[in-house]
Amino acid sequence: MSYNRTPNTVLAGRGLKQSPSQSGVTPVGVVTVTVDGDIATTSSLGFVQVGSGLSITPLGVLSATNSGTDIITVTLTAVDYTALLTDYYIGATKKDIEITLPLGVVGKVYVIKNQASGNIKVEGTAGQKLDTSSSKTLGSESAIICVFDGTRWNII
Repeated sequence: MSYNRTPNTVLAGRGLKQSPSQSGVTPVGVVTVTVDGDIATTSSLGFVQVGSGLSITPLGVLSATNSGTDIITVTLTAVDYTALLTDYYIGATKKDIEITLPLGVVGKVYVIKNQASGNIKVEGTAGQKLDTSSSKTLGSESAIICVFDGTRWNII
């Protein structure tokens, strides 16, 4: 943290205890200290713990960061399409096409949506089923989310 006040001075209210205590020599750069105080609440000042995806600048500005893990790939297709392992959302933009799921990898999830008027077909590869069927038909504007469990694609 960065403070715009003299070390070892306490403003009105609850103070902080620094360990180790401030020495007579002012070091340059970052100094590791342990502070003892209360956690902030909606009605009192205190410390805030910053978790994953957040950062605080030395001036105290809180920012959300993005590691890219919550950005999904979007694939739109107007022709028959076999999903890639890197796909997540597949949107069919034309009726009467087939979306084929690849050989399953445990835990892989696909979101497939029929964005067209009319039906599309979703099917597995090499006999891998969607629930207990070899294929599913999606009507206009309908969607499925499916996850592979090691033996079949399960519709969630």
